[in-house]
This record gives sequence, structure tokens and C-alpha cells, in this order.
Amino acid sequence: MEIKKYTSIIWDWNGTIVDDSELVFGIYREECEIHGLQKLTMKEYKERFYFPVSKFYEEMGLPVGKYQEVADRFAKIYRPRWNEIKIHKQVYEYLQKFKDAGIAQFVLSAYEQNVLNDMVKFFNLQDYFTEAAGLGDNLATSKIQRGLDLTASRKTDASKTLMIGDTAHDFEVAQALGIDILLVSWGTTTHEKLVQTFGEKAVVRDLREGFGA
Repeated sequence: MEIKKYTSIIWDWNGTIVDDSELVFGIYREECEIHGLQKLTMKEYKERFYFPVSKFYEEMGLPVGKYQEVADRFAKIYRPRWNEIKIHKQVYEYLQKFKDAGIAQFVLSAYEQNVLNDMVKFFNLQDYFTEAAGLGDNLATSKIQRGLDLTASRKTDASKTLMIGDTAHDFEVAQALGIDILLVSWGTTTHEKLVQTFGEKAVVRDLREGFGA
């Protein structure tokens, strides 16, 4: 992809910018013990996880109506362990490249807005983003409406906007917004699953593969 084509880039957060797969998978395994859910291996988890997260957990055996309890426990466990999370390799490099190129950068996340703000500051990335857009609760539902609101309020040009994500939902968001999508397979979903679903042109193993060194 040619960086110069774009005036705006929308980044997903979890899995795309931050490498939190081990922590998130560990919390899922704890929920398996608590609720007697189907236990997946890490590879199986990355192949089967999807949004909305409540539906994924129900597929694993969580009773309908119990997801708020899971979401609250997730937030309680996850936040104190931010120091275990790393930023994916190359992210700093490309954040700076895009900034130097004058491209406006945004975060669009399924995280609750205040938590997302705190995380961006915790990792000292706030200077790269024009706006970090999260949701109004901690239920990790669809980001489509939030993305539509973001692009409308910022008056972004859809033909010159790219989304960088790591899940099928990011692809769905990009389609709904009418923008280009680049899926990196270093995050929440396996490379094989992404390629099988969306084809090789939409999926890369890392950002250098997508944009060049």
C-alpha cells in the first residue's frame, strides 16, 4: 500500500497496536473454570473468537444474560496488569512515519472510552492520535456506529482513509465506513483464518509487508 494515498488512518487498539493476546486468553481460561465453558487452545481461540464478545462467550457455553458479569471481571483483572502488555513491533515506527507524512491518525476501539483514554496515555501514544474513540460501556460490542460518528465528526475522506485492524469485525467496520482495510495477523486472529476469510490481498503478517520498509 502507498502511504501517500491516505490522509487519515484509523487504528484498532487491542491486538493491532497492543499485544495483549496472552493476557486476554488467560482471562478467558479463568472464565472457563468459573463457568464451565468450553476450553480452547490459544490457536483455537484465535480461530474462533469474534465480535460481539458476548456471543462468543455464549457459544462457549456461558448462559445468556451472564456476560455483564464476565465483562466486569475482565475489566477488574485486565487493568492492573497493563504493565504485562507490549506494543507490537513496528507500531512505533509506523505511527511516526504516518505522523511525519501529515496523516491524521485515530484509534477506534471496542473499549470503554475512559479506559481507552487511560490506556493510550499509559503507553504514551496520545501525541500520535487526533482522537481515540471508544464505546460507552465495557461490553465490547460493535464499533460500526462509533466509527460512523468518528468519520462524520472529523469529516474524513473515505477514499483516502485506511483502517488497520486484526479481526473480522475490523473488516466489517471498514466496509460500513466505505474505507480501505489492512488486516495484520499478529493479533487476535490467525493468519490462516484471516486469509481464508478475506483473501491474501487484505492480510499481512506485519506492517512492513503492507507498506514496505
